[in-house]
Amino acid sequence: MTPLQQPPSIAGLLARRTGWGRSDAVSRILAAAAAPGVLSMAGGIPAPDSFPVARLAEATDRLFAGQAVRALQYAPTDGIAPMREVIAARASETGAAVGPDRVMVTAGSQQGLDLVAQTLIDEGDEVALDDPSYLGAVQVFRRAGARLLPVPADADGMRTEVLEQRLLAGARPKLVYVVPHFHNPTGAVLSEERRRHLAALAERFGFLVVEDDPYGDLAFEGARLPSTDVHSGRVVRLMSLSKTVCPGLRVAGLVAPAELIGELVAAKQCGDLQTNTFGQYLLADLLGDPEFLPAHLAGLRTLYGGRARAMETLLRERLPWLDFERPRGGLFFWCRLTDPRVGSDALYAHALAQGVAIVPGTPFCIEEDGSRVLRLSFASLDGAQRREGVARLASAWEKALADGP
Repeated sequence: MTPLQQPPSIAGLLARRTGWGRSDAVSRILAAAAAPGVLSMAGGIPAPDSFPVARLAEATDRLFAGQAVRALQYAPTDGIAPMREVIAARASETGAAVGPDRVMVTAGSQQGLDLVAQTLIDEGDEVALDDPSYLGAVQVFRRAGARLLPVPADADGMRTEVLEQRLLAGARPKLVYVVPHFHNPTGAVLSEERRRHLAALAERFGFLVVEDDPYGDLAFEGARLPSTDVHSGRVVRLMSLSKTVCPGLRVAGLVAPAELIGELVAAKQCGDLQTNTFGQYLLADLLGDPEFLPAHLAGLRTLYGGRARAMETLLRERLPWLDFERPRGGLFFWCRLTDPRVGSDALYAHALAQGVAIVPGTPFCIEEDGSRVLRLSFASLDGAQRREGVARLASAWEKALADGP
């Protein structure tokens, strides 16, 4: 009788793709933000006092009084009609006119990004993106099996002339991923000229532009630029509500070309059937009030603009070894270490030991050197916490210097 072979371990059963995009950077950021006693300058965590709690409570009361059963029931995979209408209206205000038939409601814009990758990327396909780029996007595309085509960027966003050179040299990405306003992590704003150029390249070479725009409404200065979709129909828009309303409901919008939206809905149906019905009804009520959003966004810009300026003053006074551009909007400072004796990974470790969380630059970078850059968020700390956080970071720097390389 032949002896049974040793069965494979559970690790041996894992699909290959589980290792392609593996990174614990996002989980570390969220864990640091929640750790007792730690002041987090790490994640893009909105300020708790920015949440429209009273308005959401009123909407909840109205919902239970009039539509409780609908709000507690299953809903269509692409989203309830009122929510899709609200998203379509907002998309039309900030870009090309679009109807609800091209809208899907997703469980946060991160799900939308994952659905786009699942639907369009085969193993080995190219995806072009800024370098550095949003680490959640880097993870998603790598896990989908994509070959990343990093494109350098500056204060005006992706250098589309470099992208064009690479396209002319034979690169053929299926997707080009951009964060057009107050880029995470660099804070760049994709210029109008580059939006037009990117759209022209999409039309010429046949790729899709994936525009991930959670920060577009958080400008401290200047006017919001229209979406790239005013120049091309080959654009997918990811429209987060996490930074402008609240992240906990996990409700966001996705706008896609007519030829693609059905495939994305089918992919979502396989994953979670639908997005939180109750949250959709709440947000449709809130955002359907024409007086709510303009006033709310004005308050957010005042709140975050004030915190950014206060943080800038503290950083320049207390941390002269950091170099950065003044943020024009969004939630972050992208900083470079000017003293070669300490790298961002060492500073991160010492900072966490001092009770303050930051994000070193390496997880954002593809080919760029991330060892001397880091991201700091100013959004969720009040004045006393900001001062204490910067003091702890100064102490961490001194300890890192004392430890040496």
